[in-house]
This record gives sequence, structure tokens and C-alpha cells, in this order.
Amino acid sequence: MGILAKKTPPEEIHLKGIMLEDQEGNKGHSESYFGDYRDFWWNPTFIELTAKRLDLSKHNSMLDVGCGQGHWTRILAPFLAENAEITAVDSDERWYSKNEELERLFAKSDNPFVLTKGNAQQLPFEDDQFDLVTCQTVLIHVPKPQQALEEMKRVLKPGGSLLCVEPNNIIQSLTKTSLSKNDSIDETLDHIKYRLIIEKGKKNMGQGDNSLGDLLPGMFALAEMHDIEVRLSDKAIAMYPPYSTKEQVATLKQWMTGSSWKSNTQKDIDFFSAAGEEFMPFYFEYQEKYARRDDHLMGALQREQYHAAGGSLMYLVSGTK
Repeated sequence: MGILAKKTPPEEIHLKGIMLEDQEGNKGHSESYFGDYRDFWWNPTFIELTAKRLDLSKHNSMLDVGCGQGHWTRILAPFLAENAEITAVDSDERWYSKNEELERLFAKSDNPFVLTKGNAQQLPFEDDQFDLVTCQTVLIHVPKPQQALEEMKRVLKPGGSLLCVEPNNIIQSLTKTSLSKNDSIDETLDHIKYRLIIEKGKKNMGQGDNSLGDLLPGMFALAEMHDIEVRLSDKAIAMYPPYSTKEQVATLKQWMTGSSWKSNTQKDIDFFSAAGEEFMPFYFEYQEKYARRDDHLMGALQREQYHAAGGSLMYLVSGTK
């Protein structure tokens, strides 16, 4: 959506009966950034087709790298071989130390489950250990994504499958909405430039590349993976009045508590500074020029005048060791 860094205080947000709670607090990356919204990332029929295409039912063990709350772990687990062993790792103490919901889920299943601390760039496992190694929107946050990919390949058994899911996030600056449909070329270029500088600063700070998905097939090739296949998710969360579906409500909550590509502790100005001092004049010009952009969005939502197709660009790249 291209929302500015400013947040509307949670206690002031009301939209068709939706009251948003403060999501700052002591929460892990996955929870603070996504919450319920992440539960609507995939169409079930697409996941079923992907599982069939990749023959996931042949895999007796899976490692989910950067599991967070376990959204991706839970999605893939039912498609593995019966009683498949599932291991999930995360570097965030919130998740590797205790994830009661995920542990309860697998306690009710026949899948042996292990949750442990793990860094994507230095996985705590022996070589050739898992049938399937996977991650979802993890490599975009890793300082050395190629190294992480090589690590995932290392712990993969010969003949095993590697499946990585990563986006192109910059595309959001080009998607039209009912508010942006009449933007001038200069205004559209401003928003794209703003996001590009944010991404550059993030990379310079060693926090990854928000649009890494475009490069993922080439990274698989560099890692000498075989049978590389590239797909796009068919999911779109369309927003249109009265914004009453479960996924629309979850999306609105996400929008109003902060964009998913931002940090709770770092602001846009920090990323601009990291990108280079030459970008700072544009930062202040942009803030002044588009100071009311958030207000226009909130007003349009309140009046039920906002609509957009809600498409995104999410790559699923797979390969065989």
C-alpha cells in the first residue's frame, strides 16, 4: 500500500466494529509483523496442487528454517509421509524456547516434532539429514542469503527437496488502488524511489533484501541444485467494501498496526540514513509532500471508498540435491 511510517494509535482505530489492540509489546517477528494476516497467505487448493507437483508425500522428514509461529510448518505437515518427523528452527527466543500452540498441534498428531534454536546461516545439524528443507519469507531477512541456501542444501539428503518461498515486495509500489489510480507519473515514481531507498538501506544494515524472490532461481543454480522449478502463488486478498471477510478483517488489522516490511524499533529515516546521506533531502521532501497520505487512506476505508485487487508477487522455488 505504500503507507508512511506513522502509526495511528490503536485506541483511536475503529472501522466497522473492528477495534485493534496494541501489537508492540514483547512479540516475535512473525507475530508482531503478521498476526492473523499470515493465516490467509495461501489458497488451500494451490497448496494441495503444489504438494502433488512436488510429491511431498514421499518425504519422511522436514526441516522448517525460521519457523516463527509455525504457519508454514502447519501448512506443509499434512502433505508429508505418514508419521513424518518434523523439525522447526528459529533464531528468535520467542519461538525456539516455547511455542505452545505449535507444540500442542503436533502433540495431537503422529508426527515426531522438535523445536529448537537455529540460525539459517549456520544450521545446528549434521550433513544429509532431512528429506525436505524449506523456508517461507526468511531469506529476505538474512544478511548472507546464499550462505543460508548452501546451509539448507548441506543438511538435505541426496535426492531430497529444497523449497523456498520469497517475495518481490517492491512491486507493491506499482499496484493500483482506488486512491492511486489517478496519481501522476512523478508521484508514482516518488513512491517507488522511496521504497527502493528503504530496501537499499535495509541491505546496507545487513538486514536482507525485501525483494530477493526475483533472484531466488539463480541462487538455486549457484548452489548447484537440480530440477529447479519456479512458481508463483495464486493468492490475492482483494479489498472492497464492506471489508467483511475474515481475510479482509485480518488484512485491515495488519495495515493499521504497521506495514509488514517495517520494524517496530527502526523507522524509515534509519533506513534512509543507512542508504546514504545523499538520500536524506528526498526523505524530508517526501515526508512533507505526502504527510496526509495515511489520513487519506484511513478516510477512504471509513467511507468504504477504498478498493484494490490485492495481488502480490510470491515465488515458490524448488530444487533437488
